[in-house]
Amino acid sequence: MKTKLHYTLIFLWLGIQSYYSQNIADFTSVTPTTQTSGFVLPSSHDFQRIIKVGDVLTAGGNMLTKPDFTAYVPIAGSSTNGYLSVNSEDAPVAVGGTGGGGVTILDINFNNTTKLWETTASQIVDFSSVGSTAANCSGTVTPWGTVISSEEVAFNPIFGLIDFNFDGYNDVGWNVEINPVTKTVIGKHWAMGNMAHENVTIHANERTVYQGADSNPGYLYKFVATNAQDLSSGNLYVYSGSKSGTGAWVQIANTSITERNTTIALSANAGGTVFNGIEDVEIGADGMVYFAVKNEARVYRFTDSDALETSTSTVTMETYVGDMNYDIDDGVSVTSVTWGNGNDNLAFDGQGNLWVFQDGGNNYIWVVKNGHTQANPDVEIFGSAPIGSEPTGITFSPDYNYLFMSMLFLTDPVSNNANQLDAAGNTVNFNTGTTLVVSLKDNLGTLSVDKSSLSNNFNIYPNPLKSSRPLIIQGKQINNIKLYSILGKQLLDMKYNGLNTVNLNLKSFNSGLYLLKVNDKTSKLIIK
Repeated sequence: MKTKLHYTLIFLWLGIQSYYSQNIADFTSVTPTTQTSGFVLPSSHDFQRIIKVGDVLTAGGNMLTKPDFTAYVPIAGSSTNGYLSVNSEDAPVAVGGTGGGGVTILDINFNNTTKLWETTASQIVDFSSVGSTAANCSGTVTPWGTVISSEEVAFNPIFGLIDFNFDGYNDVGWNVEINPVTKTVIGKHWAMGNMAHENVTIHANERTVYQGADSNPGYLYKFVATNAQDLSSGNLYVYSGSKSGTGAWVQIANTSITERNTTIALSANAGGTVFNGIEDVEIGADGMVYFAVKNEARVYRFTDSDALETSTSTVTMETYVGDMNYDIDDGVSVTSVTWGNGNDNLAFDGQGNLWVFQDGGNNYIWVVKNGHTQANPDVEIFGSAPIGSEPTGITFSPDYNYLFMSMLFLTDPVSNNANQLDAAGNTVNFNTGTTLVVSLKDNLGTLSVDKSSLSNNFNIYPNPLKSSRPLIIQGKQINNIKLYSILGKQLLDMKYNGLNTVNLNLKSFNSGLYLLKVNDKTSKLIIK
């Protein structure tokens, strides 16, 4: 017979495990700020640069410009061994671009000894078989292990039909499927429609696809493939109805070349509901479909009563987040921050939190916590992209320990010398498009090993620290705090009697790198 003490010990153990276990969404919001020369992120996290624009590739050539969607494709479900497919959101030469877009695929793996990601092969995908590609923006990783790269530029109707390869189709404005293993193109999926594609998301049934047009007018679509894992044929539907209530799917023609080239016009004729710039669409663990509309400053979500059946299926839609101010608590003060326009890339982490990358304003990385409602908001700011860039292309490893993303610069290169150290000890200046991985410090880098011993037991922030602000140290039973120079000279020795929170004034100390010791745990501290 189990005693009360037995159950007490079980609950105590579970509580301790919960207290010390961390996931990538465990952080204190950064202080709301305008963009700086560096990547602003919580002191609990670190990043590693994987590749930057212009780097030499193993298969020849150089890393393409304007990196966007950064798709991690696991090998056999691995969170430490896979392919990283990086889109290039460069416009075609015909509309003023220089590179014409494209995709670079890296073979990457995680070194458990160094706690760093390594690239063993890198190659540009050859799109000549489908008449080239352009403005490769976002996309998705399919349930069957391929990558969809979405072309954001569609010539029709503004520029008219442009068909350099004489196949009858507009040359750009399609979803393109890629095999990351062979680095080859499976095909452009004409039946999914021609538009300024930003992203697609695929239902677990492997037939239903939700997508949107990043234009004004833009429309929300549902594509139901004829066969699972084959997006080359199927029925296309446009949403018609309320943005705060119910609606339905209306089928539009998508069989002939002319019909497939004129998706936007056919959507208007069918009475499709107009959205001003749909950026990304994702399916949550709750089964609801979420989509960002950049110029309406909000993320909508809806339920679809039957993902495959459309004649009587009902769509019920609402605003999930945006179009208002949110209180951001950085651990020192609370600031009311406007959501603003430009909500762009979306992704859910393993706890059901929605990560939202902002294209515009301060180019924030927002995290909308699981359980958030507009009536009871729960929103945090994870970071801000460097000056001149926007955060793009988020995907997670299957265990959700690693977030893959890029910094896209519209002007590339720029003069932006951040001199920011990454987890590998590399100096990163963020003066050109950069692809990187983000994680908790304990999970990433040899430098993080030195910094992690403290974070396992105590929370210190902000770090780096502006000398004008107090350093906040939180944890159980703080008895002693010491500060050392990087050469080991003791500079401060403070005694406490088992406090849980200490506010430490370090105004008298010069900018530089220090060692902070709390009880018997040591970490690096940067004072700016």
